[in-house]
Amino acid sequence: MSMSAVPLVPQIRRWMSHALFPGAAIAGLSVLILMGAYAFEYLAGLKPCALCLEQRVPWAILIGLGSAIAGAHVWQAPRPVLLVLYGAAAVVAIWGAYLGGYHAGVEYKWWLGPQDCSGTNLPTASDLLGPLSPSQIVRCDEIPWALLGISLAGFNFLFSLVVLAAAALGGWQTWKERR
Repeated sequence: MSMSAVPLVPQIRRWMSHALFPGAAIAGLSVLILMGAYAFEYLAGLKPCALCLEQRVPWAILIGLGSAIAGAHVWQAPRPVLLVLYGAAAVVAIWGAYLGGYHAGVEYKWWLGPQDCSGTNLPTASDLLGPLSPSQIVRCDEIPWALLGISLAGFNFLFSLVVLAAAALGGWQTWKERR
């Protein structure tokens, strides 16, 4: 039995046109992104900076929204409910893209980042409360890991755009669907 890419393309199109696909894709990708973030932190030892931690929040929200979208399709919720959920997912994805793009810009030195984790004005040991030393501060303006020149924040930006596209696809399919 030989495998060919030709029959696979129509199958992928069918999957993408299925009503559950956008919501499941949003929730699934969000779970994978958060799993990756925690794997880099706990398995690879890359401690997150303040901006990295902030970028996790939209993904957690998107898990819930993607699940709600899939559930709303299963239970045949009214079209306005689905459109609101897709709109909310799109807004959260835009927020995630903003956070990822901002952090990537700080890492690539396109603009300045927050004073508490980037630049030359980091607090000194005498400025800090408690036992934290300057060596323990995770800098927001350094790239701890990159693939093909794209940092983790850059990938966060790109994957947020993928989720935005999934939300737009789902919203469009729901809008033109007859109910």
